[in-house]
Amino acid sequence: MSASSSTSPSGVLPALMIRGPRSAFRWTAFALGVTAFAAAIPTPLYPFYEARFQFSSGVLGLVFGAYTLGVLLTLFLVAPQAERVGRKWLLYLGMALTALGAVTFAFSTSVLWLAAARVITGLAVGATTSVATAAMSDLEPHRDQHHVARVAVAANFGGFAGGVSLSGLVVQFAADPSELAYLLPFLASVVGLLAVYVTPETATELGVNVGARIQRITVPAEVRRPFWVATGGIAGCYSIYGFFGALAPSYVRSGLDLASPTATGGIIALLFGMAAATQLVTAQIRDRRALLLGFPLMLFALIALVVILPVRMAVLLGGVTAVLGVAVGLTYMGSVTLVDRVAPEERRGEMLAGFYSGGYLALAIPTVGVAEASEQVGLTDAAILFGVLLALAVAVLYWAIRRTPTPPGGGGRPRDGPKRVREGSSGS
Repeated sequence: MSASSSTSPSGVLPALMIRGPRSAFRWTAFALGVTAFAAAIPTPLYPFYEARFQFSSGVLGLVFGAYTLGVLLTLFLVAPQAERVGRKWLLYLGMALTALGAVTFAFSTSVLWLAAARVITGLAVGATTSVATAAMSDLEPHRDQHHVARVAVAANFGGFAGGVSLSGLVVQFAADPSELAYLLPFLASVVGLLAVYVTPETATELGVNVGARIQRITVPAEVRRPFWVATGGIAGCYSIYGFFGALAPSYVRSGLDLASPTATGGIIALLFGMAAATQLVTAQIRDRRALLLGFPLMLFALIALVVILPVRMAVLLGGVTAVLGVAVGLTYMGSVTLVDRVAPEERRGEMLAGFYSGGYLALAIPTVGVAEASEQVGLTDAAILFGVLLALAVAVLYWAIRRTPTPPGGGGRPRDGPKRVREGSSGS
């Protein structure tokens, strides 16, 4: 079954929720954002968990890194079955796992339960990310792949920013935040289930009798250089994401003497909010051009971060975080659109799997490393070491992208023909 011949469910609910040619596309983006929203909720609660379960920053890094295990498991073993079993079923699974992760967090009684909840949250993200993006590509009425990438990235970053902000408010003002905060992703996942229900199925091999697949990674020799530069870009973004998500709460509390969960959530939300906003206001800056702007800005922000961390001033941290958010937004978008540009259509899924795997590994490995180093030299010195090493890596990537010519095509993948409206998505 092709995407163009797929049908939407009928009934009152689809009629209420599908109100225009991009409605199904937007509801799928919402489902994608739900998993990022849920992944952000525990962040302001980590200091609470450290005190309650008596574990160190090193253990916190391991708990945070457990998320990557869940992502990679579903990314390589479950998501490749989407075309055969149906993309909607995988998205239903992602929403169900999101709800299960929230419940597991809410009733955690030890650090092992926290790690299990993080793995479940990662499973939800792995089941949803690539499948939702593929569905969005088919549901975008203009077949504008750059618009798809931009909205997908904004949904991820915006979902995380919204989740950490709301969670910080709940932790600050609610009587029992360790349970109440997780009502937010649970309710969001219920709405996500409804969002998936009203969208059409876009899988292309439903009913085809083929065996289960394991995701392969292959990169043609002629595009390996831009692929590795782009993968380095997303790895840098995810490393910063890991640092802010796992260790910034401890730094804000101990380094800045700010015990307010709202302050913790605000700093992290600023990073992701600026990254999301950058996607929406830089529509014409993509692939190599975005990286030529993003890498030096990221290098500048990382150097500034290293300088201001020992000073321990919240205003300086906020300013550097905002600049770093813009740099992450540009670099992430440049990386995604560069891979999309150079990937041959028949290898696109395999290259994207390798691309995102590099990002998620970078989310876990530096985070765990910095957390363990903080046990030996202290959080501030470990964070400075992280900033210096990442700045050196970004400098190398900037040198590499300057020596990598712009791939053919100019400006990303072009729109594929005239406006096409999916069945079930008509209206204005």
